[in-house]
Amino acid sequence: ISGPDYIFAGHSHADHIADIPFIAKRFGAKVIGSRTTINLSLSAGVDKAQLTTISGGEKLDFKDFSVQVIESQHGVLNRGGQKRQPKSAEITRPPSGPIRGRHFVEGGSYLYYFTFGKIRLLDQSTGNFIEENLRGLEPDVAILAENSNYDWTEAIKILRPKTVIVHHYDDWHVPLSSGMTAAVRRRAQRLQGEVRSIDRNIKVIIPEFLQTITLE
Repeated sequence: ISGPDYIFAGHSHADHIADIPFIAKRFGAKVIGSRTTINLSLSAGVDKAQLTTISGGEKLDFKDFSVQVIESQHGVLNRGGQKRQPKSAEITRPPSGPIRGRHFVEGGSYLYYFTFGKIRLLDQSTGNFIEENLRGLEPDVAILAENSNYDWTEAIKILRPKTVIVHHYDDWHVPLSSGMTAAVRRRAQRLQGEVRSIDRNIKVIIPEFLQTITLE
């Protein structure tokens, strides 16, 4: 990573935000996220001036783009054949002392709907939606998180993206040097198949690790 200007955090689990303080302090990047994300960043030494707290519904304007913050929810859990929506917890003040694994609670989940000139891009950090919050968006590009416990049919029909980029399908417990296993790739292909079963005209991209994708 070289020179990021902004970091947008969709929720506050460790696999999403644990590296944010390091990146923000190294490059001076602005961090946009929930109260939990901001409090953990403060505890890790990120300057308060770099931090913006969101709670859903905000419209943020920057020099070259704008972003709408949309309330969402975390992926459905499947336990013993029963699906449930886990309760969201928050960190309401910066923890004192070292940040520990128990501090990385969900903290609320959010979508970011970016406008870059004529390109509209929806970024989803976790495999679930509040579907009524999607109506009227119709992004050109949707970055979607693979989740086998979620039925994508209604969301795809509402969003009608031209392109879907699949993410959150890798095994985050192992280093990138381990490569992409066949099992990991099958997870992404599962979402690819679901999208194509709904609308075969939607282009689906399964990115390789560290691949740059140019949006046109």
